[in-house]
Amino acid sequence: METGAMKPAAAADNTRQQAQQQALFETKHAEVLSEARDMAREFGVDVHAVAFRPDGTAVRHEFLGIGREARLKGLISRAVAKDVSAMGLEEVTAHEQHLQRLRSLVAHELQVKAAKARAAAAESTKRSPEQQEVAGAAAGSSSSKTRRIE
Repeated sequence: METGAMKPAAAADNTRQQAQQQALFETKHAEVLSEARDMAREFGVDVHAVAFRPDGTAVRHEFLGIGREARLKGLISRAVAKDVSAMGLEEVTAHEQHLQRLRSLVAHELQVKAAKARAAAAESTKRSPEQQEVAGAAAGSSSSKTRRIE
């Protein structure tokens, strides 16, 4: 009889201990994430944080110090600002090829942005006039004779 009474008490103690461990984890996890975020912001570097929960699972976070566009702008401005008057023929050729690659990268990024904008515009006008009419009629009147087009 005593062993039966001990099992619920042990289970309750185990549950309490797990809850305490989870609370401690949440506190420390929030602290680590705050520090990682601050470090990424302050130094402009990417920070990857991995935290292991008390149950053994892992949580991974990534904080980017500088956005991709900011990195590209910096790379482009450094490449464009090079003084080509002091370069030799091979260096000028390599620099020109580098600038061509950057130009194609920027053109590709602009095409991707334009495609996203076109897709968003197409999505908003995707509904047919009949669907718009039915949606407007359903919102404007309580008639039960509206038809649904899918």
